[in-house]
Parts: sequence; structure tokens; C-alpha cells
Amino acid sequence: MADNKLKILHLEDMPTDAELVDMTLKRSELIFEKIVVDNKIDFITAINEYKPDIVLSDHSLPSFDSIEAFEILKQSKLNIPFILITATISEEFAVEIMRNGAADYVLKDRMQRLPKAIENALDKNRLDAERKKYMNEVIANESLLREAEDIANIGSLDIDIKTQVAQWSPGLYHILGVRIGEIQPSFSSFFNQVHADDAIRIKREMDEAIANAGYVNLNFKLKTYKDDEIKHLHAKLLIERDSKGAAVHIKGFAQDITEQKLAEEKIQEASEMQTAILNALPPNIVLINEKGKIIAVNESWKKLALFNNLGIPNYGLGYSYLAISETATGIDKATSAKIEAGIRDIIRGNKKEFVMEYASLGGKEWYMMVVTPLADHMQKGAVVLHTNITDRKVAEELLQKSEANLRTVFENLDLAIILFDTDLKVISCNSNASEAMMRHFSKPLKIGKPIINYLPKERRRYVRKAIDKVKAHKVVAYESNFELPDGEREWYDVKWVGVTDKQNEIVGVILTFKNITEKKNRESERESMTADLAQRNKDLEQFTYIISHNLRAPVANIQGLASLLGDTEPGRAESNETLEALAVSVNNLDKVILDLNQILQLRSQINDQIELVSLTALVNEIKEGISQMIAKNEVVVNSNFNAIDELYILKSYLYSILQNLVVNSIKYRRDEVTPVININSKVSGDKIIVSVKDNGKGIDLNKYGAHLFGLYKRFDWSVEGKGVGLFMVKMQIESLGGSISVNSKLNVGTEFTLEFPRVVQSPN
Repeated sequence: MADNKLKILHLEDMPTDAELVDMTLKRSELIFEKIVVDNKIDFITAINEYKPDIVLSDHSLPSFDSIEAFEILKQSKLNIPFILITATISEEFAVEIMRNGAADYVLKDRMQRLPKAIENALDKNRLDAERKKYMNEVIANESLLREAEDIANIGSLDIDIKTQVAQWSPGLYHILGVRIGEIQPSFSSFFNQVHADDAIRIKREMDEAIANAGYVNLNFKLKTYKDDEIKHLHAKLLIERDSKGAAVHIKGFAQDITEQKLAEEKIQEASEMQTAILNALPPNIVLINEKGKIIAVNESWKKLALFNNLGIPNYGLGYSYLAISETATGIDKATSAKIEAGIRDIIRGNKKEFVMEYASLGGKEWYMMVVTPLADHMQKGAVVLHTNITDRKVAEELLQKSEANLRTVFENLDLAIILFDTDLKVISCNSNASEAMMRHFSKPLKIGKPIINYLPKERRRYVRKAIDKVKAHKVVAYESNFELPDGEREWYDVKWVGVTDKQNEIVGVILTFKNITEKKNRESERESMTADLAQRNKDLEQFTYIISHNLRAPVANIQGLASLLGDTEPGRAESNETLEALAVSVNNLDKVILDLNQILQLRSQINDQIELVSLTALVNEIKEGISQMIAKNEVVVNSNFNAIDELYILKSYLYSILQNLVVNSIKYRRDEVTPVININSKVSGDKIIVSVKDNGKGIDLNKYGAHLFGLYKRFDWSVEGKGVGLFMVKMQIESLGGSISVNSKLNVGTEFTLEFPRVVQSPN
């Protein structure tokens, strides 16, 4: 077509009918030029000189009719489609002219079919021309023909009608499911395999073609010879006639179009499924092409069109959606303009989605429009969805009022409150919660963000477990604490509660937490006081034992000796012995009093200050203080404080504790091995662990473990001692809020494990 314009020759004697055709074509997307003739001479001239791409013909003209016009066109040997346009014709006539080769026919009261009929006729004509050209080229060479038949699933045939002698190409044998030579080719051996569903129709059409037509197009199902496979065939057969017009030969081809047919059926099924899905969806759905014209609608849209009396035929199919939007009632001009701009952006590819909520005039109804690109590789366009969201808008308005009331309550509670959805995304929170999150995690709470992202990794597992319990309709409550930059801890009473709907399904989660630090501090103080009173009571019991036992024995000795001395004359030998014994008892009494004084001095140090102490420096001081003992006994003292070297503690207590343990390790060494003492530190949770381990004699814990830390308890009399050191070590450690344990094996060594809180409180 020159300049891409379709050249149309229109045979019509009524100007009004010709103008109707013009108007119909102009409303379509066809680009064309057209000339109109109304007699045979002009028609023949136009065919030869104008060389149209298609002929449109009225049926009845004053000088001749469409049948004669079609015969003239066929005699010209030009491959030009012919479409009959008429007011009314019989069904028999329509079938006859189509059988003779007319491309289509259009009734004048259904002119909207004309553009599509023209497109189909041109497409079919082009395909037929290409197929014919291809067949002519292939037939020139037998090998190419066979290759073409294999590729296109085509077989050719040539049948002598009088003799019934037939020739089949290899492709036709293949279509019938037999090898060459297995059956005798003939008219009947081919047409007898036509499926029963089509047999009567095909026989009728063949009889009519042999009697009257020049060629015939057949579409039918065929059953193969061997396995009864059903195939779909398209056959085009030429009827050759002798000089008297009698049919003498049938020549043509048959093509296996089974795959094409199955594909068409699948497309049809997909189309029906798509239509069913569209109709099942509640939104009003419209599909428009790149020019904005409606190409498909669903049932909801049809109901809307009828209800609103849009005044457009066929539910708007073929009409401009944008034009309908411009004239639509119920929305203002500004909204209409935004809708039009949004749709144009989608069609042009400027946006991937356009979403807009708008109210009808008066605000009684709310709608949401969603426009997305049409997912069709064959054409551009858009899918437009209209959903009535009035109920949602009313619910949102009520929710906003409810949230305002809830916010007032939120902000006047001493609780921190966070509301999540089922995905743990923050929906709402009060200022107490925001401040707490900033204080502990340095992150502001943001609506829509998952709460898990705010928490340290070590806490996330516990929170997920709590959420699982909440989703099982359980209330989760516990106490938790957070360390502040200054080393102090802030305590919270935490509670997780599920939010349920009418069906008792969990639709959200409420987290509340209340600062209970003051309460916990009071409890801690009370526990500390209770522990201190218990310790003091224990000390009093120990002092009672000392007074009743250790003091009573020397005092009783002194009393007895004093009485004996009163009965003895001065200067006598017995008197001197008594005085010496008295001196020993007094000396023992003095030692007990000194021990008691030393123990009591531990309580006098309660006003000493807690300070940051370096373990490395402290051990070095101890080693320097007992350097002579270390050197004399060739002791090796190792220390490793890489895990933690500094802690807040009462330095004098820690010095005394470690010095006592180191001195004991040296005193109770094994002579046959070099004494080795290892002092190490580590961190376990909120505790600091210091261990003192030696390779000395060891202790029989089964025998002496229960009394190991008792006052004046000794278990090895080979070394000088009083049994006070371990008693004082335990007393000092417990006064610091710590504990001591021992692990020992005879002739292997002993390990004392000291456990202190990260920050030691003053023992007072």
C-alpha cells in the first residue's frame, strides 16, 4: 500500500450509503483512501488503473450486480479481496458468494463490523498470497517440496475425477499415518477418513464445489489409518474443468493444523478463564488500548453503566474511556483531570501504577482507582479498576476518632505502650515508649517499622518466643533490665497481650512496660539488709563459740592456776612452775583476743571507698610484699587478666583475699615439685570470676569440705597456722556481695574460684 494508506474501491450507487461507509471507517484506526464508482465501465477502469487493495461492493446496482462485479474481479487475475455490503441477503446467497471466493459480507445495519472485516480479509489475502507464492516456489523442486511438507505439515494431491486415479505427495501419506505404498491413493481413500462429525458437511461442500465452484476451502477433522489419531486439517482444492465446464481434476493441498487448532483452543480457554476471573472480581474493571478506547469490561462495570445510565451503547466498548471520564457526572472537573492525566501517564509508560482515592460530589461515596499497564505483548494499554471504598473510609474515620481518644489515654498513663500488627510492625506508641526506646537503643520508634529491628540480637530470640505464646492466646509477663551508660541498671515490668477480632483471631499485639527500678532497688536493699543481718547473726554465733570455747579454756586455766598459786608459798619451785603455766595461758588468751580484734577490724573498714582496681597492679603489689617468701620457695606466680583487668571493688578487701590465698598456696606446697600459682580472670554474664589455682598438697574435701572456711579450723598440722585465714577470706568476699568455692584433689592441687558482681556495692 503506497504511503501505508489502504486503497479502497467502493462500488455503490447511493451517496448516503457511501458516506455511511466513510464515517464507519473514519471512526476506526484504518488509514485509507477511497474512490466510489457506480457502473461497470468505471469499475473495470478502476480495477486496472487505480489498483485497489480491497473492493467493497453493494449487491444491487442499476446496470449490474455484485455477482457480475465479483466475476469481473476474478477474471482480472488480480489477488484482491472482495467484501459484499448489502442491506439484506438470504443465507443461501451469502454462503454461495463466500464459497465462490468472496472474503466476507457485511449487512448495512451492522456496519461496525466493517473495519474488522476489512482487516481480516487483508490478513487472509496476504497469508493466502504468501502461501501460494511459497507453494509455487517449493513445488518447482521435489526435494524442496518434501522439505516444505515436513516443515509445514502439508501434503498435496491430484485426483482425476473420471478415473479416480490419484497422486499423493509424501506429506499426505504422513498426514494419513501410513507409508507410501501401504494404501492405494484415491478420492475415496482420502475422504473416507474424514471424521464422522464432519463427514456429511464435507461431502456436501465437495459435491457443490465439483458442480459449480473453481476452488473450495475445507476445514475438518480426520482420523488416521493406523492408530485412529484425530487430526485437524485445512484443505484448499482447485477444481479444473474442461472446455465444456465439466470438472476433470482436483488439485490442491491439505495442511495438518492440529497444533494450531489446539493452540487456538487453549487461547479460547484462557480467554474464557480471563473473562470469568474479571467477572468474578468485585471492582469495576475496564481494559483500554493505547488510544484510550475500551476493549473489554467485566460484569461489575456493565452493572455500573446500566445503573448510572452512562448513555453509551454496548457498555462503552469501542468508545474512548477518557471522553467518558470527562463527561462523567458525580465527580468534579479537577478529579476528572487528575484521572485523565494518570491514565495517560500509564499508557505512555511514564508510570508503572496510578492510584487515586476520590469522593463523589457531596462526599457520600468514596472510590479508589488503580491503573496499571496492560500486560499484553500484542498491544499497549491499561487496566482500570474502580473499587467502592465508602465502608473503608467510614471505618477509617471512626478509627481516627477512636485513636484520638486512645491517644489521650496513652499519654496519661505511667506505662510505655506500643501497638503492633501481626508482623510486629509498629502501628502506634506513646511518648513514654518513644523516650524509653531512645534511651536504651538510641533509635526513634517509627510507624511501620518492625520492632525486632530495634532490639539487640541477644534479645530477639526471647521476644519471638513471647510473640509465639501471644499468638497462642497467652499473656506473657516478665521483668527485664537494661544497663545504662553509667553502669547502673534500669528495670521494667514487661507484658505482651494479643488483640483479637470478633472471630477471636489475633490481629495485633500490645506491649506495655513500666519502669520499676525504684521498686527493684528497694527490694535489693531489703534483700541486702536481710543478708547482712543473717551474716551478722552468723558472726555472733561464731563469736559466741569463740567466747564460750576459745576464751573460756584459757580463762579457766588462769583461774585454776591462780587458785593453785594462792595455796603455794612464794619462792618454791612449784610456785615458779605455776607462774610459767599462768604466763602461757595469759599468752594464749592474748592471741585469741588479737584474732578477735583482727576479725572485728574487718567491720571497721566498711567506710572504705569502692574504687576501680587493676588486678595486674594488685597482684604485683602482693608479689612485691611477699617477695622473700616467693624467692625462698622458688614459687612461680602466673597471671592472665586479658578477659578483664579492672573492676570496681574495695581494694583493701581484695588485697587481703588474694594475699591470703597466695600465701596458703605457698605454705601448703609439695616439696617434690616447683610451686606454681595461676591467677586468672573471666566474665560470665553480670559476674566477674577470679580463680587462684596451685599445684600443692590439695585438700580432702570429702573429709574437711564442710568445715573448710570455719574459724580455727585446721586440717594440716605439718605447717604452722591458726585456722583464721580462710574464715576471713570467705567473710570478706561475702561482705562484697560475692561468693567463694573450692575444687581440690590430694597431691594434685587446689583451685579457689571467687565470684564478684560487675560493680561491687559497699559492704555497709
